[in-house]
Amino acid sequence: MQRCVVVGRRCPSSSSAIIEKNEREKKKKCSRRFRRSSTVVGNNNDNDDDGRRRNQINLKANERANERRKQAVIELSKREEACKGYCNLCGKTHTLERTREAEEVAKALLEKLRKQKSVSDEDESGQFLVEDVYDQRTGGKMIGVLLCETTTTTTTNTSERKVLKAFSGQWMGEWVVPGWCPPLARLTHDSLEYIEEREKIEKLSEEIKKLEKEASWSSSGSSGTAATAVTELKTKRKNMSRALLERIWDSYSLPSFRKERKMSEGDDDDNSDNSNSSSIRSSSDIENNRRKLVELNIRKCYYGDASKLPCGCGDCAAPKLLAECARKGWKPIAIAETWMGPNVKRGAGLREEGVFYGACLERCRPILGHMLCDAALELE
Repeated sequence: MQRCVVVGRRCPSSSSAIIEKNEREKKKKCSRRFRRSSTVVGNNNDNDDDGRRRNQINLKANERANERRKQAVIELSKREEACKGYCNLCGKTHTLERTREAEEVAKALLEKLRKQKSVSDEDESGQFLVEDVYDQRTGGKMIGVLLCETTTTTTTNTSERKVLKAFSGQWMGEWVVPGWCPPLARLTHDSLEYIEEREKIEKLSEEIKKLEKEASWSSSGSSGTAATAVTELKTKRKNMSRALLERIWDSYSLPSFRKERKMSEGDDDDNSDNSNSSSIRSSSDIENNRRKLVELNIRKCYYGDASKLPCGCGDCAAPKLLAECARKGWKPIAIAETWMGPNVKRGAGLREEGVFYGACLERCRPILGHMLCDAALELE
């Protein structure tokens, strides 16, 4: 059977059929695109509605959380609740009130600082500027005063009032400021041990960046080797950082006003058989050896899960004040802490300059019980 082929011509019937088919397909495609666009618009509208509802729920939740924080701040700001905590050693709750006298001293300090260029009377270099604390980026600083009593030994014992002052954390990157209470941690960012360890960690970071850059340029085989090396170095850096943090926590020593005997009861300091010219000690030296302040690492005196010490624990004004008072052998009478700087929202709520606040709940209260132990006893 032969098939007739006409060169250069098309069958009219087949051509029209193809055109009609193409038109139908176009209509179907348009219809599908329209349905998809309608669905997307509908989904977007639904997503917008869901997003608005979630935002409203989050806003309400945040408002309730902020209100709870504010109420907690108000509760902790009561004079009788200003400085309080439970002591693991004696099993009692100890408190130190905020008095009107302490508030007046704190107000006077705040007014004095506002008029000064430096926060330290001993600062001649202009390193500790007052204006820094009013920078919106730094967000202010909590400052505190502690009224203390010291006994002067003369023919008649007379007591003398002293005032200690402290700030929370660091003053613009500095832990030690002349005239203010020092930090409780021995290991700080300006310690040689800390500096050397940080240099090692920073070198690891530089090496990690270099390897990551090389891995992005290299072939798949060598990039896999580099990626493995990066993972190992990151693990090493993480372990070194954790070890450094543990050493920092180890360096926190918190004294209390509680004293213990340093020498055993069986020791006879006046035994003439054992005494000679080089070992004879005065009665005051013997008493100093027998009695010493109870100082504990922060983990041992923390009331709570010591494995989860919050960042900044022991760095607030109240612990610094009590530690310095105990080490000087003075008796704490009253405390007052107030905010200095711009109004900011923090985890504990709104802070306003000149308003008095109690010691914070998460970082201070769990250690203040130990630090206040036997603080109410009379001076010896």
